[in-house]
Parts: sequence; structure tokens; C-alpha cells
Amino acid sequence: MNTISSNRITRLFILLHLLFTFSASASQVEVLHWWTSGGELDALSELQDKVEETDNTWLDFAIKGGGGNSALTVLRSRAVSGNPPTAALIKGHNIQEWAKLGFLTSLDDIAKREQWDKKLPEFIKPIMKYQGHYVAVPINIHRINWLWFNAKVFKQANIAIPRNLTELITALPQLEVAGYLPIAHTSEPWADAILFESISLSILGAEQYKQAFVELNPQVLASPAMIQAFAKLRTISLFIDDNAKNRTWEQSTRLLIEDKAAIQIMGDWVAGKLLQEKQKLNTKIRCIEFPGSEGIFSYNVDSFAFFKLRSVSSDVKKAQDTLASIILTPALQRDFNAKKGSLPIINTLDERQFNPCSQQAYQDYQQAMRDGTLVPTFSQAMATTTYVQSAITQVISNFIYDKSISNEAAVVQLTNAIKAAQ
Repeated sequence: MNTISSNRITRLFILLHLLFTFSASASQVEVLHWWTSGGELDALSELQDKVEETDNTWLDFAIKGGGGNSALTVLRSRAVSGNPPTAALIKGHNIQEWAKLGFLTSLDDIAKREQWDKKLPEFIKPIMKYQGHYVAVPINIHRINWLWFNAKVFKQANIAIPRNLTELITALPQLEVAGYLPIAHTSEPWADAILFESISLSILGAEQYKQAFVELNPQVLASPAMIQAFAKLRTISLFIDDNAKNRTWEQSTRLLIEDKAAIQIMGDWVAGKLLQEKQKLNTKIRCIEFPGSEGIFSYNVDSFAFFKLRSVSSDVKKAQDTLASIILTPALQRDFNAKKGSLPIINTLDERQFNPCSQQAYQDYQQAMRDGTLVPTFSQAMATTTYVQSAITQVISNFIYDKSISNEAAVVQLTNAIKAAQ
């Protein structure tokens, strides 16, 4: 054998050694989600970067639109065919439904090793577990009952910032007369649900809200207070423009930035979008609790559920555990939530590092836990099953866009729809 051939064979063996060494120490991590706006993608990149720092490969599986409904449809197809992703963005009652079908894997080993029971808030742990076993990992806490407003627009229109529901309703036609879009809305069902949820919190208060949308108490669902909530929804919805049906929530936020709209009623992911657009929070664009819902904290928790995978190799399982572990590290919690606009799920970070809206949210969150006014959002399937959530949302959207439906008829439809979905 000549020297040139010998060198080639030597280089080939080295290449093969490196290839097999890499394959043995790293695996692909596929993550399904529906985060496709600028702030969401910026936040997700923090998780991706930290996964790739472990020499694992991140495979992004993003499904746009529908508030997650489209993504979950694709996920069902993947899971049923025996080819699920490593993990998927799944929230609330959906986690229990997936676990009940046998698709999710236990994370108990890593949870015990890293003391998740000590790290996580008490109200979160049952959501992340199925029959006492961890099958999902939370990444944040979102506040739903926010109202975002353009202070410059209000000042130019000479209108006071609304501090209760009556003042909000009074301000809307005044803003319209002043030449501004009163509410920057997106006519997607989940956004309609957020609007009604915020109004319901203002009318019902925390206790009756829980009775209606967590306990599904038929008396509260059919109460005069619920009729009043629909009446307020009707009044406010009259200021939703026709273009809302073709607008995304982030495009609505841009209307605030461009001084074309006065108000957006949306969760704190708006902060992530504003920061991504280089806006300084609580200067021109400001955040307040939805008028009338002060002292109540309506929460949504983003979480990743982990699937039983076709491959049972130790490397694949190790990569899956690595992803789960990274999610609850202080570095990821800090960097991800700073860009997402949400609060960290672990309580070990310095709140002084948060943006102004997150600082207020954190203080309100702590107070709500003490006062018993921390409530799960129904608009994001935290309060009830996806079947009931879908039924509620359909009634709300139908009511908003069909002006012939009376407030009383809407309450009857709501009660019947929930009963049928249970």
C-alpha cells in the first residue's frame, strides 16, 4: 500500500470516528409550537440556542395561526401515526387529555433529580402531572387581563385614561370622534374570548368568574351578572372595525405603535412584541389592568408536554431530558421571559430586572395568590377542557358578529353549549 492510500484510509477512519462520536453524544430535538410573531420567535430562540449549546440539534416545527388549534390538529396526526415530536407546546387541560391517551412520557426521574416540586408554584404542579407523574414542563406565566393604550393618542384626544368599565365605554366613541381606531382587535375566536373574559372579570369578580368558568355553575352562567357581561360586550364590540377580521394580534399592536389606534385588549405577549419593535414600555404605550378587574390576575401558563418516542435509545432520551432540564434553569427563565413579556415560572429571579409591565404583573401575581384572586383563563383552556373552551368561544364570537343575538339569548346559548360539551 502506498503512502497516499494509507493517508486516505487514516483520514477516513478519523472522519468515521468523529461522525459516530457525534451521533452517540447528540440527538435531534424536535419541538412543535405556534409561536410565529417577532417577540415569540425571539423568546424561543433563547431556548433553541441553549439546546444547541449542548450539541443537540434543534428541529423547529412551527404551525402558524388559530391560537394553537392548527398546531394541535397536526400534532394529533403525528401522534396517531406513531411519529410525535420530542415535545410540543400544550397547555392546561390539554395536557391531561394527551396523557390519558397514553402519548406522554414520564419526566419523574429528572423532576426528582432537579427538585421540581420545590421549584414550581403549588397551583401549577397538578397541571403538569398526570396520575402523580410529571409529563410536562411549564416555561412561564402570562397575565391575560391587561389593557394596552397609547398615552399620546389619549393626550391628543384630551381623554382621561379609563379606570373602570363605565369610563372605558365612555371613552370609545370619543376616541372614534377624535379620528382614532378605538380598539385594535383581531377577530380570531381566541381574541374574542379574551375580550369577553376581561369584561366578565370586571362584572363578575374573581369568585363568580371561577364559579362560572371553572366550576361551570349553571346558576352563575345564567345569572343577571352574565347577561350584563354580554351587554357590555355588545357595547364594546360595536367599536371593532371591519378590518379586524383580516388583522393579526401583532398587526393590532403595530397600530398602537403607529398612533393609529388607542387601545388593545390582550395578554402580556404584547409586551414581547413591543420590545421586539424597540418600544420602551410604559412611556408611549402603557399597560394597565383591564378596568374593573383590578386585584384579579387571570393567568395562562405556556408549557411543553413530552412524548413517548419511537426510538428508545439512551441518546434520544438524554436529549429529551436535556430539553426538559433547560426550561427550568434560571438563565433560560430570565432570557426567555424577558423577550416573551411573561413572568418566569420559578421564583428565584430578581424582579428588578423585569420590564415595567412585568414588574407590576409580578406584584399583582403575588398579591392575587395571597388574596385568592388568581384565576385560570378560559380563553386559553386553563380553566376547563378544550371542548368546553371551544363551545364558550363559539358562543362569544357568534354574539359579537351577529348583532341580532340578544344578551339574554347569548346567555341561554352559553349555558346550553357548555352543557353539551361537558
